[in-house]
Amino acid sequence: MPDTKGMFTIEGEPQIVADARKKILKEFEDLEFYEEGHQYFLHGQEITLSVSGVGHRFIREPFNESLQAARYAQKHGMTAEYWIQQWKQNSFRATTLGTKTHEYGESLAYLRAGHPELIRDSIKPQYMERYGYLAPIHPKEEAVLKFMDELPDSMHLVLNETKVYSGKNPEQSKNLQELICGTFDMLYYYDGEGDHSKAGFIILDYKTNASLHNDYNKRFHKMLLPPFHNMIEQDICLYTIQLSLYALMLEDIGIPVIDRRIVWLTNDGNYLTISVPDVSATLRTTL
Repeated sequence: MPDTKGMFTIEGEPQIVADARKKILKEFEDLEFYEEGHQYFLHGQEITLSVSGVGHRFIREPFNESLQAARYAQKHGMTAEYWIQQWKQNSFRATTLGTKTHEYGESLAYLRAGHPELIRDSIKPQYMERYGYLAPIHPKEEAVLKFMDELPDSMHLVLNETKVYSGKNPEQSKNLQELICGTFDMLYYYDGEGDHSKAGFIILDYKTNASLHNDYNKRFHKMLLPPFHNMIEQDICLYTIQLSLYALMLEDIGIPVIDRRIVWLTNDGNYLTISVPDVSATLRTTL
């Protein structure tokens, strides 16, 4: 096993995949993450700006919980405090489910890659070692299993759930002015199926939202702030910014990303893969 922290290899993988994995792990090995408190530290300094937080900077009117709860109570009855409690409970359930689904996806990918030792502790009770089977126990986990079953042989796993940060570009003028960190879900290498001109790295992100679109904002043309004022204020557009930020951080260390894809997991056990635009050039000039 290579000496780089967290490094592993997959039997039969292209050398470019192993080289990219080692490079990413080495370049970002100084970024520390503490699950409790969800904190990132770089050389002892806490990084407070996350990739997901950047997207929310471009929302015109951040959600005002108290105001919206009061309006909701007036329309639907009960008190504002009641609705705030309901929203927090719903958010907790969604976040907990989302976390576990991501951990299942990470574990399943590593199991398929021949590394069952990388299955997350929270998922180990679902592992039937005798059969090499990681049982899904929720429709969104079934969607992950279906996605992995249908992943073509031309896609080679590089890394899952990997922490990265900005500021690594050798040309200082191309670095973002602020230090931003985050954890991407999946990075794969597409081998081009014999056509090397089409080969490259693809970053993917599982999403468990009930919906990626906001029909109300679309109907009333509620857009994000400049320079993204051509994008509707809705989750898929925020995720577009998010995935370009991850890609930007990888490209800064010489990992060229050819596509950014959302893997939307639905409640009926299915999934939809959506390619989103590259807005990294806009992010470089804005941030």
